Amino acid sequence: MNRQKAVIVGVGMVGSTAAYTLATNQIVSEIVLIDRKEEVAWGQAADINDAMGLESSVKVRAGSYEDIETDDIVIITAGASQQPGQTRMELAEVNASIMRSVVRDIMARSIEPFIVVVSNPVDVMTYVALEESKLPKYRVFGTGTTLDTSRLKSHLADHLDVNSREVDVYILGEHGDSSFSTIETAQIGEIPIREYPGFEEYMVENIEQQIRDRAYRIIEAKQSTYYGIGQAVAKIVAALRQSSGSVFPVSSYVQGEYGLDGVVLGLPSVVNSSGVRILAGYPLTDRQRAALELSAGVVGDAIEHVSQKD
Repeated sequence: MNRQKAVIVGVGMVGSTAAYTLATNQIVSEIVLIDRKEEVAWGQAADINDAMGLESSVKVRAGSYEDIETDDIVIITAGASQQPGQTRMELAEVNASIMRSVVRDIMARSIEPFIVVVSNPVDVMTYVALEESKLPKYRVFGTGTTLDTSRLKSHLADHLDVNSREVDVYILGEHGDSSFSTIETAQIGEIPIREYPGFEEYMVENIEQQIRDRAYRIIEAKQSTYYGIGQAVAKIVAALRQSSGSVFPVSSYVQGEYGLDGVVLGLPSVVNSSGVRILAGYPLTDRQRAALELSAGVVGDAIEHVSQKD
């Protein structure tokens, strides 16, 4: 496990930011960048390596699918961006085709890596990667609602003037418009949020839409979002390097948990060196459970749609 590499497929803004964050935090000792534009992969690797020259022993290089070995952590960010007039379903079709091609290249040899999917729509793309790879479900998962949760924690921490580590709350379900929060049961340092000094109701009014709108505003302002997801990827990879577990709302295949089956959703999950395991006992209110079922339906329809195009 000590020689475990991180391999990033797709080194645009998201992939390169993830690589830089992994390198500066020295989470792995070797990072391999793969892109259909080999010169771009080389340039990104060289640039990050130059940054490492002052104080880090992390090696970053361009490579190929043949560099991937069993237990390496493969992070897939490759995919098309949504175009003007293009529906989410149309984007899902395009990226499902790209995902299948990437995973076939990863699995061309008899290896068992961990696959972390970042490409959007991430829940559907995680399903496609799992189906195409034929790997055990604990080895294939997506970033899910980890970034959404980070945005919510940051929002509440700013309003209440606390460290975001003290905020216990999640965004769950689809990484998209059917996501929902656990705001009713949120805690600040183990104190229910509505009992925390300084809390006011306006802070959580329409909170789920506020978090979605924040993402849309970032994209409108700078065309894409990459620092937040880069940090989320780094935290997930760090957890995969540890025998003790960290809990993130990553997206993985649901088989009976929460009364659901056959879909991929962001749910509280333990991530460690064995992979991912959904925490089936996380308490949900009646509203949250209904929202989860609605979200499962949205993702399930999208999965069915791209499966028909296979």
